[in-house]
Amino acid sequence: VLAQEEAQATDEQMVVTATRTEMALKQAPASMSVITAQDIEDSPGITLADIVAESTSVESDFDSTRAGRQMISIRGMDSDYTLIMVNGRRLSSASAIIRGNDFDLSTIPADSIERVEIIRGPMSALYGSDGMGGTINIITKAPENDWSSTLSMDNSSPMDGNGGQEYSVGLTTSGALIEDELYARVSVNQTSRNAWQPYSGTHSSGYDREDITALEGRDTLSLLASLSWHATDNQTIDFDFGYSNDERESAAESAKSVIESDTRVVRHSQAITHSGFWSWGDTQVRYSRENVTDNDAADLGNNFSSDIEELTQIVEASATTYVGDSHTLTFGMDYQLSELTNKENLSSGTSEAYQGALFVQDQWVMTDSLTATIGGRLDKHELYGEEFSPRVYLVHQTTNDLIIKGGVGKAFKAPTLTQNQSDYTVSSCKGGCALVGNEDLNPETSINYELATVYTQPRWNVEAALFRNEINDLIERTQGYCPQGGDWNESALQCENPDGTPTGDLGAKTYQNVSEAIIQGVELGGMYQISDEWAVSGNYTYLDTEDKSTGEELLERYKHSGFVKLNWNPTYYLSTFASARYRGERQIDGDLTQDAYTTLNLGTVYNVNDSVRLRAGISNLTDESVSEELEYIGYVEEPRTYYVGMTADF
Repeated sequence: VLAQEEAQATDEQMVVTATRTEMALKQAPASMSVITAQDIEDSPGITLADIVAESTSVESDFDSTRAGRQMISIRGMDSDYTLIMVNGRRLSSASAIIRGNDFDLSTIPADSIERVEIIRGPMSALYGSDGMGGTINIITKAPENDWSSTLSMDNSSPMDGNGGQEYSVGLTTSGALIEDELYARVSVNQTSRNAWQPYSGTHSSGYDREDITALEGRDTLSLLASLSWHATDNQTIDFDFGYSNDERESAAESAKSVIESDTRVVRHSQAITHSGFWSWGDTQVRYSRENVTDNDAADLGNNFSSDIEELTQIVEASATTYVGDSHTLTFGMDYQLSELTNKENLSSGTSEAYQGALFVQDQWVMTDSLTATIGGRLDKHELYGEEFSPRVYLVHQTTNDLIIKGGVGKAFKAPTLTQNQSDYTVSSCKGGCALVGNEDLNPETSINYELATVYTQPRWNVEAALFRNEINDLIERTQGYCPQGGDWNESALQCENPDGTPTGDLGAKTYQNVSEAIIQGVELGGMYQISDEWAVSGNYTYLDTEDKSTGEELLERYKHSGFVKLNWNPTYYLSTFASARYRGERQIDGDLTQDAYTTLNLGTVYNVNDSVRLRAGISNLTDESVSEELEYIGYVEEPRTYYVGMTADF
C-alpha cells in the first residue's frame, strides 16, 4: 500500500504482471520494462514485435526458415519460451504455429493497447509453463462513459525498389452503452505487406531469383471486441472476443530447390471473466477458449502437408486477500486442455493433453524497507506428472533513491503436442529435411537466479541486473542427419556423398534434451533527462551461454547487444529521435558466424493539434545487411526503409 501511494504521488508507472496486484514498477519483484501507448504511437515499427525489441534483453529476429516471421526472445531463450498474454490471458499457439510467434503479437491492434509489461526471467510460480524466458503482458485500454475513437494509418517502404511496402490502418472506438454500467470497445486493424524480393539471377533449379522473397508477403486482419458489465458496485463481468486472419506468401530458396508457401492462420478467441471486489479482498474467475488453424500449403515435392488445428480451453480462478498489515496473499488454480488435430501428420489424427495447477503467493512486508514475495506452483501434466515450482524474491528499499532486489525461482515447461509425437512429421530446412517428433522427451526445468538494483534521481535513473538460468533437459532441434546415409550439409540443407554431390535423399531433424544448459549475463539500462528538451536512454546486455554436454556456446545468441535513443522535444508540437541498435557477433552453426553490426533509425512526431499527430522517419539509415551466405539460408535484415503515419482522435 505504501508503495502504491508513493508511486501515485509521483506519477510513477504502475504494473500488475509481477504479482497479479497493482504496484510501482521499481518495487516489482522482477526485472521489468514498460512500453506505453505513447511509445507505441511514436515508434517507427509498424509491428508490435519491432517496438518490444527496444526493451532491455529483448530481441526480435526474423526466422531463417520462413522469410520474415519475427521471433521474440528474452534473455537468450528461444521464442518458444516467451509467454504472451492479453490482460493476463495467455495466447496459446505454440503447437499450431511452430515457425514463429509473431502471429500472437499481430493479433493485437496497436490502437487498443494501454501499455505492454515485459518481465525478464521466468514467472512459472504464477503463470506456469511457456514463460521460461520471460512474459509479455499486453494491457488494453479501458472504455469510459464518453465515446471516443482513434484512427491511425501507417505506410512504410524499403528504398531499394524491390517491394516490401507495408500499409496499416487501425480504428478503435469505445464508450458506454449504458452510462456507468455497460461499456464496449472495438478495435480493428488491417495490415498488408508486399513481399520484399531483393535478389537477382537464376536459381540452379531454373527459378528466377527475382521472385524469391527475403520478407514474405503478408495480409492480416485483426479484430478485438469487449463488453464490460458493471453488474453491481463490486462485481464486473467482462466478455472478450477476438478474430484474426493472417495470410503469408513466400518463395524461399535452398541449395536444390525453391519452395513456394501460402500460409493462412485463423484465430478465434472468446473469454468471460467475473471480477469481484469484496471487503476481504478481490477475486477473479475466467473461462477462455482459443481455436487456431494453420493451413500451410507449400510446394515441397515430398508430400508433406501442414494443416493444423489447435483448440485450447482454460479455466482459471484466483483470489487476493490481506492478512494483518504485513501479508498480501494471492492464491488460485487453473486447468488447461489442449487438443491438436492434424490428420496428415498424426496417425490417430488428434492428440490432446491436460495440465492443471494450484498456486499461492505471499507478499510479506517484513520491515519498513524489506518486502519478500514467496510463492509456489504445483503443476500436474497428463503425460509428465507433477512438478513443483517455488519462487522467493526480496525487494529492499535501501535508501529513498536506491532499491536492491533479487531472488531465485524454478520454472517448468512440458514438451508441446508436436514435439512429443513420434509420428508427427513436418517439412523443415526449406524442404531439405523432415522435422520429426520425439516421444522420449523429458520436460524442461530451470533454476533462475537474479540480483538487480535500481537507482532513481529526478532527472536520471539507472538499472543493473545479474542473471543466471540453469536449464535441465533443454529441448533443442538436432543438427540435420541423413537416415539413408551420407553427410548432412547445414549450409546447403541437403544430404551429400563424400565428393559433395547431393544424394537425393531427404535429411531429418528431431528434438532432443540437452542435459544441461547455462544462460547467464549482465543487463544495464537507464535514462538521463539532459534538459527540458533533450533526453537519452539506452540498454546493454552481455550474454554468456554454454551447452554443458559439449562445452560449446548455444547457437544463435548475441553475446553483446545494445540500444540507445536520443530524444529532442523543442516544442510541445514537435518531438524527434535518433536511435541505434548494436548486435554483436553470434554463431549460427559450427562453421558459420554472423558479424556484428549497428543499425540507425531517425524519426519525428508533429502534433498538428490536440487531436491529430503526424509521424515520419527512416529505419536502418545506413542500410546494413547480413552476409550473402547468411541471406542464402534465410537470415535477413530489413533494408533502409522510410515510413509515414498519422493518428487522429475524435
